[in-house]
Amino acid sequence: MMKRILLLGAALLLGMLVVGCGSTQPPQPAGNEKGAVKVESTISHRFILAGSGTNLPITEKLAEAYKKKTGTPVEVAKSIGSDGAVKAVGDGTLTLGLLSRPLKETEKSAGIRAVPYAKVGIVFAVHPAVPENNVTFEDILAIHRGEKTLWADGKRILVLIRGMHDSSNKILFGHIPGFSKIVQDSIDQKRWLVMYHDIDMATALRTKEGSFGHTDTTEIKARGGIKALAVNNVAPTAENMKSGKYPLVKELSFVYKGELPPQYKSFVDFVRSADGEAIIRDNGGAAMP
Repeated sequence: MMKRILLLGAALLLGMLVVGCGSTQPPQPAGNEKGAVKVESTISHRFILAGSGTNLPITEKLAEAYKKKTGTPVEVAKSIGSDGAVKAVGDGTLTLGLLSRPLKETEKSAGIRAVPYAKVGIVFAVHPAVPENNVTFEDILAIHRGEKTLWADGKRILVLIRGMHDSSNKILFGHIPGFSKIVQDSIDQKRWLVMYHDIDMATALRTKEGSFGHTDTTEIKARGGIKALAVNNVAPTAENMKSGKYPLVKELSFVYKGELPPQYKSFVDFVRSADGEAIIRDNGGAAMP
């Protein structure tokens, strides 16, 4: 009898040792336990802005000035596009997104709200060595059709285009009759180089001789080394954009859903203040009223 008791005790002790020492990892918390909540809370306290690449140059400058004034750091993430910003705001991944197109009716119906903060000019631009200072709508169409192939100095034009769904192209299609079909034909026929990102277009315009494409005023201001052309003899200045004299503009907005947390509202208020307006103007944009 005593022998059986001793054997049973040994077995129980062994079992306790196995349970206590069988794993070197602590139990993982379930999704609703304190460990997981703490991680989510840490992420939610990061002040992150993300969205359209068009918004980035000017918003980075605004974020720098806001941190300098308040001590609050604002992270401006790499481009996820306007569509990406709306999706992330809609599903709660992002609190404040960056948009460079109008909200769609379906997005408004889903509770997404937009606060405009700047206008930027869509500009046809060239490598700095190109002698031209102005293009007309007719010039733009002829260049993209391949009918006009040389600059005034006799050097060949290198045409760079953006994709059909690019937000700037959508605005240009509404202002330049026939431009949409020419761009679509160019893509279908692989006639010209397609630049899929703002920074790729800016880099090509800055480095490739004879290059011609469209970018925006804030990108030119941020990167430098690119020559903006007047269109139909109207320069893309802040005054001309604000007055409507230069019509090729994009409206930049913040997008959010529900009630903005105080720290985000404070940043938006700063952007729309006199200090914010000055930063927007100094970096190639025109502040919204």
